[in-house]
Amino acid sequence: MRHKQQFARVVAAGRGTHRAVLISKSAARLWGMWVISREGEEVELAVPSGSIPPRRLTAKGYRYRRIKSLQKSTVTIAGVRATNPARTCLEIARLHGFPDGLVATDSALRRHDVTTYDLREELAKMQRTRGQATMRKVIEHAYGGSESPYESNLRALIIERFSQVKIEPQKPLLGKYRADLCLDGWLVLEVDGDAKYDGTYGEAPAHVIKRQIKRQRALENRGYVVLRFGPSDLKAPDEVLRIIASHLGKRMGNVA
Repeated sequence: MRHKQQFARVVAAGRGTHRAVLISKSAARLWGMWVISREGEEVELAVPSGSIPPRRLTAKGYRYRRIKSLQKSTVTIAGVRATNPARTCLEIARLHGFPDGLVATDSALRRHDVTTYDLREELAKMQRTRGQATMRKVIEHAYGGSESPYESNLRALIIERFSQVKIEPQKPLLGKYRADLCLDGWLVLEVDGDAKYDGTYGEAPAHVIKRQIKRQRALENRGYVVLRFGPSDLKAPDEVLRIIASHLGKRMGNVA
């Protein structure tokens, strides 16, 4: 799988350098954080001094970033030097944008004991670094209860596109059931990973689908509208957002 290949690449890169530190998505891979996979993903490194090796001496698929003041944000994991989880999230946000940053940060809050206080502490060390607005936005919207990178990614896209819409992640509905996302109190969005339907969790796909149909009918009987998306849908986010906008527009006018 791609994530295993990327993990092997960053470990090899980290162990093959004496000066550089893994940063951004490469550090996230090392930590086991959620990362949005993109075509042509590079191994990202930085030298604590802030220097960048000549391009002719840089291996293909590697990218050095000019980043200063990394010493206090660098740790060693599995014999490899990398930025700590909080700094890793902020670097992803400023270098790759809000959705990528929010996905990683949700993961860090959920699985790596990172707090918003930790994130703000790291941000304070980066006062002269570009991307301040994006990093602050990620800290503002980060949520440790997200259950998948797809859910976090969709939430980020909605925040960017529909700033006036109220988003409730993991909203309790129908007793113990929680909706992945609920918009404006009535539009329920479910983001289902492929593993949910392939028997990975020990439950027959037919049983999963039957239970979902029953739950969806119960929600619709209570006035909710339910939309379902999968990982493949999020590869074409404009279409997903168009569908959401169409449903929102039926009740509140044009929101696109």
